[in-house]
This record gives sequence, C-alpha cells and structure tokens, in this order.
Amino acid sequence: MVCHLIGHELAIPLDVELLQPGEGEETAAKRLLERVFELYPRYFDVVVGDALYLDAPFINFCRAHGKHAIITIRGDQRLLLRDAQGLFRQQDPGEWAEKNCRIQFWDAEGFTSAEGVEEPLRVLHTVETTHRRQRIGGQWQETEETKSWYWATTLSPGQLSTRRLWRAAHNRWDIENDCFNTLSAHWGLDHCYKHDPAAIVNFTLTLFIVFVLLQCFWLRNLKSPRRRLLTLIALARELDRTLAVCVAPWHRQLARGP
Repeated sequence: MVCHLIGHELAIPLDVELLQPGEGEETAAKRLLERVFELYPRYFDVVVGDALYLDAPFINFCRAHGKHAIITIRGDQRLLLRDAQGLFRQQDPGEWAEKNCRIQFWDAEGFTSAEGVEEPLRVLHTVETTHRRQRIGGQWQETEETKSWYWATTLSPGQLSTRRLWRAAHNRWDIENDCFNTLSAHWGLDHCYKHDPAAIVNFTLTLFIVFVLLQCFWLRNLKSPRRRLLTLIALARELDRTLAVCVAPWHRQLARGP
C-alpha cells in the first residue's frame, strides 16, 4: 500500500504500509493515511482513490481529517451510479478537446444516495473518444476508442473546475505508471531481498528516497540539452558505474549546481 503525490513533475511516493494478515486494503490505507496526514499536513488537500474506496467510512474519514476525496465509481455503487445516470440522461453534455481526444462531460452536485456519507457528493461523468492512427496489417488505419468514466467527489465546482477535476481523477494512474511500473521494471521494487516485514519496509522507503533524489538531480541539475540525451534510467546506470570507479566520459559536461 503506497501513498503517492500526483499531478507534479516529480514522481513522489510519500509512504508505504504493509497489509496485516487477514485485513482488507482499506484498513491498511487508513492506517497509512493517518501517518501521512500527520507527517505531511500541507502537502495535499485531496485523496484520490479507485472504486474500492467509494464507501461512507473512507469518505467520512478523509473529511474528518480536513481532506477532500475523488473516487472512481464502478457498477457496484449501483444506487449512486443509477441516480447520476438518470439525471445525466436529461441533460445535454458539455464538451472540450484534449489533444487527440474529444471529451463530453456531465457534472452535477448534491447527490445524497451514497448511504452513510455525511455530506452530498458531486458526480462527474465523461465520455472520452480518442482518435488514433495505427499501422494494422502493414497499412495505416484511423481508429477511434471510446471510454466512459464516473467519479464522485466532495469538492464543489467552486473549489475545483470540471476540467481540473477530470485531470486530477485521471492522474491517479501516476501511481501505476510513474511509481510501480518504473520502480518494478528498473529498480527492483518487485524483488524481495529479505523476507522480513521491517526489512521490506526499510528497503522500499530507501528506494523511494533514492528515486526522488535522482529525479531532483536529473530535472534540476542537468541542463535541458543533456536531459534529451540522457534519460533518468541512463543516469541511474551511469551513477551505478561510478560505484565501481568507472567514470562516465560525459561527466564533465554535467551542469554545476548553484
């Protein structure tokens, strides 16, 4: 269980929590967030989660700690989803374009059909049509893919506009793409070096620190032309080479710190 700061140029995992035997993911998530709320009280204002966390105890937990929530709605939240679908069928959608994607949206607040939630929720629904040019069977073909999304949030339109809410909700995938995938593929996150809970946590937290520091060096210390030639992973490999007293041929070209 990882808490990851999204929507920033840097990929910043904040903390990790192991699931205890027999407990659910939400229990561990609350324990993790209790610690994160205390250690990083002003780092963020909103908790973004997948459909597992769309229940009254979790939303009320976030609000009790002064945080808002943005959570994906899936089919098992039938009452809230059915109410939103019924309302949106009577409304014309808004629309905007995002690169090669056309987005239709419906955005309304005041939903009280999420049982036990202590305040009305706002629901955003989008239908996103992405246009792609793909090479299929040796020939270029134009294709379209359409996806439908629903999200619930405690944020009002005055606090977060529709477009920013949509972007924040989709940024939840940062934890998969920028954290888990990158660290598993290139940094050994998926390898257990010692089968002891304390050792696993310590290794993971050390890995997070190194990952953030390396990103800071790559983004803040290297000049832009050098970053175009030297990826973050390539930089990590070159730094690893220096541990064996092997100096990279380009090391004199690195920008000096202020």
